[in-house]
Amino acid sequence: MSHPELLLSSVDAAHPTPLYHQVEADLRRLLATGALPPGATVPPEQDLARRYGVSRQTVRQALARLVADGLIARTAGRGTFVNAPPDRRAFYLDRSFTRQMADMGRQARSRVLSCAVGILDAEAPAPLHHAAGAPCLRLSRLRYGDDEPIGLQHTTLLTARCPGLERHDFAARSLYEILSTEYRLSVTEIRHAISATSADAAQAALLGIAPGDPLLLVHTTTFVDGRQPIEHTASFYRSDRYIYRTVHTCP
Repeated sequence: MSHPELLLSSVDAAHPTPLYHQVEADLRRLLATGALPPGATVPPEQDLARRYGVSRQTVRQALARLVADGLIARTAGRGTFVNAPPDRRAFYLDRSFTRQMADMGRQARSRVLSCAVGILDAEAPAPLHHAAGAPCLRLSRLRYGDDEPIGLQHTTLLTARCPGLERHDFAARSLYEILSTEYRLSVTEIRHAISATSADAAQAALLGIAPGDPLLLVHTTTFVDGRQPIEHTASFYRSDRYIYRTVHTCP
């Protein structure tokens, strides 16, 4: 199916932003403005590649990010369709930070504070103690919604099933999306423990708040393929900018 009516923005190969990010941003624009409304078909990869002047792999990466955020869905034999917009008032516990920001109409952005490989030791988060001595990645990021700092995240992730993970750009890509698209690891369960704390001087400086201001502390443990946990993150969110809501369906 042709979509000649869609006005696509041009992409610039000389720009420092990766081409797939430029394509993704333009497709998000089309979704946000209603040019691609809920239920509409998304142009096929080869059509988008031709019109943007990029490779099909570049388009595939851009579409994969929109699929991971729940904005579009692929149906075998039928094509790719735009999903109905979610409730933008709520955050949900079963979604990554990137998807939550997208649901709120914000652009998720990260600043990597540290990223290093190592061996899981006695100081590892309790849910990962079963894997003592295993290779791991330790990642700290400052998370933004648009240009506003929202949270500080410290992640420990077992890397036996995702070697070379440290080579990926965590400032530009969602961790869950990388696990899904690059390593074919499916997140099947996410467990959360939520409590309150207050910002120390270092946290306050990064988050743009005052020392002692309240923070929402969320310990997240991620399981893939129904097996043992692969990742744990301690997230410190500004309580004036971030609220968790859950929905339970009763039988």
